[in-house]
Amino acid sequence: MKRIAILRCLQTSASCAGSGCLRAMFDHEKSFAQYGEEELRLTAMWTCNGCGDSLLGNQEGIRKKIERMKALELDALHISNCTHKKDAEGVKHLCPKIKAIVEELEAAGIQIVDGTH
Repeated sequence: MKRIAILRCLQTSASCAGSGCLRAMFDHEKSFAQYGEEELRLTAMWTCNGCGDSLLGNQEGIRKKIERMKALELDALHISNCTHKKDAEGVKHLCPKIKAIVEELEAAGIQIVDGTH
């Protein structure tokens, strides 16, 4: 069994129920196809603490979330497609806030998978 967490964008979560990410995971499709038929356990589906106009007041809370992810002994953290934002030329880049979170968790030994559905 693989222990999986999904990290998504706070701004996008205002209009997204996460159903695409969950469907892909439960159906072992898209970025979850790599696990074959192995059982997947969703241990967390969490959001960043925002940026720009959606920045949450309690930025210390992200530390708690990151430490919780480390304690969960995840097999993989999937970075939702919504964490990539288009620049002026229309090219998608990983959000800088998400990138910092990913780098810290990757340094802690958690496998990072870019994408969900």
